[in-house]
Amino acid sequence: MSATGRGAATAGTGRVGWFDCAAGAAGDMLLAAVVDAGADLDVVAEHVGRLGVEPMTLRRTLVERHAIGAVKIDVLAPADAEHRTWKGVRALLDAADLPGPVAALAHDAFARLAAAEGRVHRIDPQDVHFHEVGALDALADVVGVASALHLLELDELHASPVALGSGTSRGSHGLIPVPAPATLEILRAAQAPCYAGPSPREMCTPTGAALLAAAVTTWGQLPRMVPRAIGVGAGSRDLAEVPNVVRLVVGDRA
Repeated sequence: MSATGRGAATAGTGRVGWFDCAAGAAGDMLLAAVVDAGADLDVVAEHVGRLGVEPMTLRRTLVERHAIGAVKIDVLAPADAEHRTWKGVRALLDAADLPGPVAALAHDAFARLAAAEGRVHRIDPQDVHFHEVGALDALADVVGVASALHLLELDELHASPVALGSGTSRGSHGLIPVPAPATLEILRAAQAPCYAGPSPREMCTPTGAALLAAAVTTWGQLPRMVPRAIGVGAGSRDLAEVPNVVRLVVGDRA
């Protein structure tokens, strides 16, 4: 099963990437997977620093999830109570002087978040106030993933069907169903294949869904490639049902 979406960039290198989203996806997991696959974290951090907000540090640590070694990346930033609008986030991105492909992917991801939140709350996307996804760590995750993918110079980026989770979760709006309405709306608009998955909790966040929707060219199983690098990005929790990781396989088109 596959569906064609919008790609992040086409470098013409013949390099192919594939995200394994059997444990869902979140911004920090995607960032850690791309960095572990070879993107230079120092360059990524420099791009994040161009946002011109409070100083942020990207800390890389090695962890295990079900005895699988993985990288975890934490965004160390001051407490941030500001609820930024889509207009405000767009102004930050425009002023950051990011490389063109990085800015384009970050804009696309936040535009998808704004459109989804607008549809969920039945308001104009321009009037959306981001809560969790407008915080400093979410800004760093989006720009960080966009930067890291740009550094890998992928010609194609594929992803498996996305595990979403089930049950309920507590957010800034109170108790919400899982998958979160915004997550489900983003993936609906992207025609992305998804399923509940093995864990009765949130497995895919709105930020993770938006980054996948903006960057992935094709949805489906591992495409024909000669693997050259494998990145494993860990989430914060160590789930009982499944290793809580996103894998990125990078290789040459076969």
